[in-house]
Amino acid sequence: MSYTKTSTGFTTFIKEMLEVKIFPEREAMGKEAARDVSKTIKKLLEEKEEINMIFAAAPSQSDFMKELIHDTSIEWRKINAFHMDEYIGLEKEAPQRFGNFLKRNLFDQVPFKSINLINGQVENPQTESERYAALLNEYPVNIVCLGIGENGHIAFNDPPVADFNDPKPVKVVELE
Repeated sequence: MSYTKTSTGFTTFIKEMLEVKIFPEREAMGKEAARDVSKTIKKLLEEKEEINMIFAAAPSQSDFMKELIHDTSIEWRKINAFHMDEYIGLEKEAPQRFGNFLKRNLFDQVPFKSINLINGQVENPQTESERYAALLNEYPVNIVCLGIGENGHIAFNDPPVADFNDPKPVKVVELE
């Protein structure tokens, strides 16, 4: 395995088909991720009328979102936005709600074609999961912007219980 130090200050290497980039701090990582996502958005919009994106909500995404919203070359009005996960039962304005985090940091900042949120206040979370899954089926995802948690989790899929062969695109999970 060969490591390369880039002129922008991060280290990169290839492992099988995966390019790995190691950054000295989160801000630099956010800038590079925003550049990569911006390039991908533009490339996809050359081929499609509109694209569909899912965003994760976490403070680790803040630097990335800050850079992305300042990219004036992105055609936001051609992007349908979705968010990855949501807590059930929190008050509508609770700052812990992932939809509220994304509204503050991204969705209220640029003019998306549409913004599709998971409703964590419903009486029947299973019905809401089915509604959101139907939306994702209607608008197949082109880009997912996510982070991998400290324990390896993606969204609410924690490693000990995650089943990536689960046929359900959206599901209710119990948190410990």
